[in-house]
Amino acid sequence: MDTLDIPGAPNHELTRSPAALAVGRLARTSGLFMAHFEHRVQLELPEAWVPEGRPDLGVSEGWRGGVLPESKYHAFRHDLLVGSFNPPHRAKWTAHELCHGLVGFAWRPGAPLLFHALAARLAEALPVALWYFFDEAGLARCRDHAGQGPLWGDFCADCEAAASDGAVGDASDPRWIVEGRAFLQRELTAVTRSRRLGRPISHRLATLDLASDGLAYAAAHAGRLASPEMERFVAQFFPPGAGHHDSLDALEARVLEVTEAILSGAPCAPLATTPARLAAQDVAWRLLTILAQAEGEAADGLDALVDALAAAPTETGLVAAMRGYDALHADYELPEPDDVFAVGYALPGGAGRSARQVAEGIASALPGTWARLGRAADEVAATFTAQDAFVRQPLGRRFAGWLGARGADPEADVARWEAALVHAAPVDLVARTLGSADARGDAWRLAGGLELVRSPWDLGALSEAPTARPRPGPSSFLVGREASGEVLVAELSEAAADAVASLSSGPASDAELDARGLGADERQHLRELGLLVPLAWREA
Repeated sequence: MDTLDIPGAPNHELTRSPAALAVGRLARTSGLFMAHFEHRVQLELPEAWVPEGRPDLGVSEGWRGGVLPESKYHAFRHDLLVGSFNPPHRAKWTAHELCHGLVGFAWRPGAPLLFHALAARLAEALPVALWYFFDEAGLARCRDHAGQGPLWGDFCADCEAAASDGAVGDASDPRWIVEGRAFLQRELTAVTRSRRLGRPISHRLATLDLASDGLAYAAAHAGRLASPEMERFVAQFFPPGAGHHDSLDALEARVLEVTEAILSGAPCAPLATTPARLAAQDVAWRLLTILAQAEGEAADGLDALVDALAAAPTETGLVAAMRGYDALHADYELPEPDDVFAVGYALPGGAGRSARQVAEGIASALPGTWARLGRAADEVAATFTAQDAFVRQPLGRRFAGWLGARGADPEADVARWEAALVHAAPVDLVARTLGSADARGDAWRLAGGLELVRSPWDLGALSEAPTARPRPGPSSFLVGREASGEVLVAELSEAAADAVASLSSGPASDAELDARGLGADERQHLRELGLLVPLAWREA
């Protein structure tokens, strides 16, 4: 199996399909990498860049129950070539994000909004074709979804697990390659018609419409794209071949070049950049965002920092920019340096991750755990942030697992309990709908989405008073989330918990469950709750 070593990109997410692997290899050649979305601080935008009367295009408002919402159009920029790793997202996003970096963006000064809308649409065409078609060629899926293609809005943990073991075929799989090429060609044809007619021409794929997505992007970014800061950014930080295209024709040519490189191994020019230059571009834009809102000597100082970084887009230049900003911040009212340089990846001197933002997320997900940590909470959060991995798990679960690995008891058990509640998965709707009355045969399993939480402490008491001194247990609960959104909690005896845990290795009969300690009364109770369900149901 190839080891790509792309910072921030889990290797198994790029070996899941031949197309994803091809993207990974191209990205590595171009020096691309990923930023951790939860470690990255979104800076406040200048008022002139925020579209009026469009709350649908607005900026996110912070953590909600351990999840940091992502503003669809402001958290993402086509001119940011660093990919975004957002832990709650599925594994398809890694190749999709890196593909965006490979394609780049089109921009020119004074361009009308239709240009920007079509540029956004073109930049999205190949990453979308990759997502819905090319990534499906050779992709392993679970037995129930094998061969069916993308799941759209649905999520299947079994499919994610199957894909993580690597591809099962090659990128010549005719169905997905032919359909993907056809989709991409129809999209490019629609863009050509849009240019000729002077209005967006739609091309739909089910509910997907890149014409409307391009319009929304142009609306969200209109002020930014027309700003002098944007013109300066492109002129100073994008030399030829570094990802910027000055025309729609040039961007379309790049889309086709990267497409053939992914599908047939055709030559593809790597981006004329380096990881340090990509970081310098990113930091420079953050400084320009602040400069657009600054005045007087503070603005002069920021202006000089941007020029110096453009002259030296290297690690040394980044160090100088960071030191220079620290000095400016000491004299003027400017955003905190820790926020400005919280880019979501490593910067010189150990900067790059926002421990403050992660701490706020932990407190929102695990308030009882946070309270129990007391005065040490911020220090613990900072240590965790520095060690936090790029994995597809919500923050509460990652932090609980990290505490457990450190032997932090009972705080780790409190954290696991709170994480199970706040991040409870939806219970299997098929099982909830069909129930247990019409079982076919005598084979029983747990409904999908349930989590067994066990502790030597009294978790019931902790749920009522998380900061109280824990009482010895033991205690065991099944946790899931109803279709209504409410969290379902079922308490089990220790013997029943042992029996339930044994179901992870496969279904069991009533007699086997009885022998394992799950008696008739508890079995019936779990069936009534829709938690213990048959392997199959009668249809007659």
